[in-house]
Amino acid sequence: MVVRMKTLSYIFTCLLAINALSAQEPLPRNKALGQLFHNYDPAKKTARWVCTATSDNGWPCDKHNVTVSITVLLMAEVLEDKSEKAYIVASAEPADLPNGFDCHMCAPAIGVAVFKWQGEQWTLQSANSTAGFYGEWGNPPGVDMVEVGPEKHGLLLYEDDLAQGYAWSFSRLLLPVGDTVKESWRIQDEQDNDGAYDPTDKLNKQVPYRSSAAFKFIATDRQNGGSDDYYDLEVISRGRGRQNFDNPVKSENWTEIYRFSDGKYKLIRHTDFIEIKKAR
Repeated sequence: MVVRMKTLSYIFTCLLAINALSAQEPLPRNKALGQLFHNYDPAKKTARWVCTATSDNGWPCDKHNVTVSITVLLMAEVLEDKSEKAYIVASAEPADLPNGFDCHMCAPAIGVAVFKWQGEQWTLQSANSTAGFYGEWGNPPGVDMVEVGPEKHGLLLYEDDLAQGYAWSFSRLLLPVGDTVKESWRIQDEQDNDGAYDPTDKLNKQVPYRSSAAFKFIATDRQNGGSDDYYDLEVISRGRGRQNFDNPVKSENWTEIYRFSDGKYKLIRHTDFIEIKKAR
């Protein structure tokens, strides 16, 4: 009898928890987009573009760019600081360009909004309709949600580029900071010239190179200034690369540690490594 009573009590508690969760409504997509973009039209999935100080990094502010097409890239609900939060990430691009939005440097604007469940409704906490212009050929970058601290989340954007045999890939981290969302860290995490280097071409003076970097969030060292809210970011790079065409190829064997401070992940330590070939 005691066991049965305990079991019934446990089931009742679970039912209460399920009912409490089901009472929370999912974030309405159209309502969220209406708070992130001006004059959002759910039927046409368009909005009115408002030029900002950063718009020069995207497209000109003229009559062809007044209306933008909106595409949702990610929606997720998570637990943060013991509160339910909802993230929405969307891209915007000019909808009325005569030749379309399709060129190598055509990068959509990425907008992000974060909502908090309070008072039986979703309340906007942080938003930025132009966190940055990312992507190419009119396509937005990939987007993943990452855990940047105990019950803290960010958005990792990743994209690659290829031009005339040279390849690169980039990762960028967007974080809610106060009432806005901004880029807090970036890295070029891969590069090579495989498509431009031909070892049989005697006139080609290029030196082949390739480098790649991996990164992860790690627990902070609180005794040495680490944060209780945000993890540190460790980056490990190996290979050879170059900053641009005017710079020589150099070693990219290093490890770096970044720490969150004042809204950004800042470099606190860089360690170079020298690879020694094993004797045969």
